[in-house]
Amino acid sequence: MLRAFLILAIVFTYVAMVWGGLVRSSDSGLACPSWPLCYGSFEPPKDTAAKLEMGHRTVSSLAGIFTLLSFVYVWKKTRGLPKLTSTIALAFTFSAALTGMKMIKAETPHLKYLSHMLLESVHIYESMIILGFLILTYRLIYKRSMEEGVPLYAYIFALITMITGVLVRYTGSGEACGHEWPTCNGSLIPDFTSWKVTLQFLHRNLAYTTWLAFLLALVSSFNRTTLLSFVFVNLQFVFAISMVLTGFFLPLSFMDTAMGFFFFAWLTYNVQIKPTINLKVKEVW
Repeated sequence: MLRAFLILAIVFTYVAMVWGGLVRSSDSGLACPSWPLCYGSFEPPKDTAAKLEMGHRTVSSLAGIFTLLSFVYVWKKTRGLPKLTSTIALAFTFSAALTGMKMIKAETPHLKYLSHMLLESVHIYESMIILGFLILTYRLIYKRSMEEGVPLYAYIFALITMITGVLVRYTGSGEACGHEWPTCNGSLIPDFTSWKVTLQFLHRNLAYTTWLAFLLALVSSFNRTTLLSFVFVNLQFVFAISMVLTGFFLPLSFMDTAMGFFFFAWLTYNVQIKPTINLKVKEVW
């Protein structure tokens, strides 16, 4: 049961994150102006945007339930670090729910103010923490090797790129360089008069550095994991560049979001960890 609950928690958290990206990209965030119900009713909404938003809340609720069940079973069945990682995942689940409520009540999806932009970004970071610590919990319990996989330096570069990517998306900086690549407003090095241009340019260059980091990982330690990681980072580039060039075409925005969160999950499960303490997990029966 523990393995099943953890897998369900991971899957539903991932789906909730991708679904949330679709809600954001389709401007459906305020289609249900009340919280937690849509227009204060259990009746399914008729409007498509409201259905998207209510569907996102429903999937998020299921993710929360499975995260809670995973927490309970981890504390009953295991000892050591999994108890800590599952506790962190559960704590941020409650935090993300409160943040989501605040976003609706403050109408942050309009992104009118910097505080709105930051709150939306924080909500994504909370989701990434939940997903990451659920995967770490699963990994600590069930994965045999902790020392093989993606080098830590590549993971860190990817994580920083993802963090800035969230800021680009939720501060409205995605189109700061126009619908062009690799140039930004007609130049390889743009005029940094706008902080949005600066953020977009920084994110792009971090992405290039991340690509080089995964190329180095592939060359220095060629194996199935580094090969797939390099394939995935290239797919992420394809979706991101296509999205920009097409003016943020909704299906490409969806694929960019889905690939980005999948890549984060993949890397978290496969990053090399060389523990200085005993991470052996004992199951209690």
